[in-house]
Amino acid sequence: MNDFDLLLRHLSERLASPHDLPVRTDGTPQAAVTIILREIRNDAEMLIIKRAEREGDPWSGHLALPGGRADAADVDLMATAARETQEEIGINLFEGGLFIGALPIINIRNPRLPDLDILPFVAIAPAASSVRLNGEVAAIYWVSINQLRRDGASIEYRFKHDDLILKRPAYPSAGGLIWGITERILTSFLSLLD
Repeated sequence: MNDFDLLLRHLSERLASPHDLPVRTDGTPQAAVTIILREIRNDAEMLIIKRAEREGDPWSGHLALPGGRADAADVDLMATAARETQEEIGINLFEGGLFIGALPIINIRNPRLPDLDILPFVAIAPAASSVRLNGEVAAIYWVSINQLRRDGASIEYRFKHDDLILKRPAYPSAGGLIWGITERILTSFLSLLD
């Protein structure tokens, strides 16, 4: 058994089941994102997207995970994650991919952002996946999980809000700083590997 297989076995023992997570039709809106994993040269990598710059989008230009809001037509939140992934980057996780589990829900309650409950899934990329970006995504990056673990959220991302300079922890990557909601999700994910 190689390192990637050991990682997957370890994750499957610690993640919640990805099945039967319903879409609510009332209350706080829901979203689903996916940490997509692949093995390359005996290293595990995850896919990170750079969101396109769009006026009115509170996450414009951020590094993130593929995903988005649940639709009432989605069978469950795993279907939301798969649909949004295919729409944004063209990867069909139901054809050759495999959902291995779900992380705890991230509740977004911030006056600068819309209220949202985000369910992060973890999946393996299909072996023969080709990427096709839609207008919501400017670029993708594959980031080494070992590098994320080694570097940690070791950088401060600073931004101005009103008259304040706010600081948030961030993971360095070749595509830029990973901070905010995605940093929270990655920190939760990486804690399972300790």
